[in-house]
Amino acid sequence: MKRAIVWTLAVLAGLTASTGMGVARAASATPGDPCAVPESVYSVDGALPRAWERLKRGGALPILVLNSASARPDTAYPMLLEKELAARLPDRKVSVTVRNAPGATAQEMLPILNRELAASSASLLVWQVGTADAMRNIGPDSFGEALGRGIAAAQGRGADVILMDMQYSPQTSQLITFQPYLDYVEWMSQNSDVVHFPRFEMMRHWFEEGRVGFAPDSKEEKLQAYQFVHRCLGRILADTVSTMIDRAGRPAP
Repeated sequence: MKRAIVWTLAVLAGLTASTGMGVARAASATPGDPCAVPESVYSVDGALPRAWERLKRGGALPILVLNSASARPDTAYPMLLEKELAARLPDRKVSVTVRNAPGATAQEMLPILNRELAASSASLLVWQVGTADAMRNIGPDSFGEALGRGIAAAQGRGADVILMDMQYSPQTSQLITFQPYLDYVEWMSQNSDVVHFPRFEMMRHWFEEGRVGFAPDSKEEKLQAYQFVHRCLGRILADTVSTMIDRAGRPAP
């Protein structure tokens, strides 16, 4: 069973290389922007008060990315996110640490989450969740309980949280029921002071708009798609983080 889960995760990772990601704010997208998504799919909502407080005190912006995929190269979105934010915050040290837990459910990631937050003192956690839970048919209530524990642990250590849901492909969506897990991520974001980054809906939007394909014919096409995906995703998160930090620093109306 575990081998099948890891194999499917590898397939999903390959699909990432042949799909596009969307820009965080539809209003900020230029005409013809291939990364653009409508506000009905995603718009920045909320703030990052914990990250803002540390920056306000003259501190750094350490970010922890936790996911259930295999190791990613330096061209993947976390490193691009670091470069984007470093350019936008030139007077602050920005660092992104990636920890992979291949095939792990949200519950199984909790010890890693606690250990890495303690080691990195991150002020922002980007937690990719839902894929392994849906594949292993973990009860949605158990999934939600694990999310709640992880969110509480992160916030208790002074970190804001962005929940990134799973990838979309028409093939896997026919085989795996993702919707209950997507619903739980959205519910948690509305009730736990965290941000939901809807990767699944973004990817579905590009596919349905005919902007991306899922099976490039050549290695060169796969590489180009991979670079496009992660470049867009890094920009999305950079837009999201910088906008929400700025929002947290504004005086209340």
